[in-house]
Amino acid sequence: MNEKIKPLVGLQRVPLHEHIPLDTPFSVYIFPTNHCNFRCNYCSHSLSLPQFKEQYGFAPETMSMDIYKASIDQLTEFPGRVKTISLTGQGEPLVNPELPQMVAYAKERNAANRIEFMSNGALLTEERSAALVDAGLDCIRISLQGLSTEKYKKVCGSNVDFERFVEQITWLYRHKKQCEVFVKIMDIALEKGEDEKFYKMFTPIADRVYIEQCRPVYSGVASTEGISTKADRYGHEHTHRTVCPLCFFMLGIFPNGDVYPCETIYRPELLGNVKNDRLTDMWNSDKMHEFQMQQLTEGKNANPRCALCCAPDDVSQPEDVLDNYSHEILERLSEKWN
Repeated sequence: MNEKIKPLVGLQRVPLHEHIPLDTPFSVYIFPTNHCNFRCNYCSHSLSLPQFKEQYGFAPETMSMDIYKASIDQLTEFPGRVKTISLTGQGEPLVNPELPQMVAYAKERNAANRIEFMSNGALLTEERSAALVDAGLDCIRISLQGLSTEKYKKVCGSNVDFERFVEQITWLYRHKKQCEVFVKIMDIALEKGEDEKFYKMFTPIADRVYIEQCRPVYSGVASTEGISTKADRYGHEHTHRTVCPLCFFMLGIFPNGDVYPCETIYRPELLGNVKNDRLTDMWNSDKMHEFQMQQLTEGKNANPRCALCCAPDDVSQPEDVLDNYSHEILERLSEKWN
């Protein structure tokens, strides 16, 4: 069992500071939708729609296939191949009924080494699971909100038949073919003493399982205010990080085609839109360069939206940390841009 207890992040990482600047992003997050069928009490979707828009400056929407195909087509224009396309955004990907077709198109275009997405899994059916597997999905990361119907109602306000839900995950695992099935849960969604129950229940029906520690990811969400970020969500304690590494290896594409230098909800710098601009141009743009330089010289808090974000202290892996390498990276970036 222990060999399956691993964080759901990619584990085959390289020291990021040795590879900057990248000619091709390692990861691209494409948001099939910003709508969600849950209202988890630790998430931005616990806010009402007006509160959500007021707090984050946009309303949830769903991506069209035209915008999606434009995004995928443009990713193939990079000199290298993207390592991972994650069809994950600030919502539930399965809300978009065209998700299997999205997976299939990305595989058809050979747009990345790996196609995956994060999901609460509640909308999975045998038909949907089969369609995703047949489309070529490489990995699904399922995020649980409890270990009972009652707990789901308390955490996310939804009526979930938990026994039936587990049956759907079991069916997916037994018919997964090439698709890896990862299952995780936040510590705050477990009752005291349920850690072992979680592992015993899901280790037999998943390739990897993990319990994450909740962090204050979303501003304006009262239930997570005051939670410490001295450790990341995987429990690793570390000193506070001032340089956000995300913009050096990823892009985030929102449902309307807007492109940002990360996939966070705060959208710190608009780089362009796939309807009018090319992803390769945005990746190599003055805006991206200036944003990266600001991270290295002034730190993430110099950008008011980045200042709200705890991503460097929450999800950044040790191989991604750049704080001790700012000077040498600045020299390399200056050589590239001058």
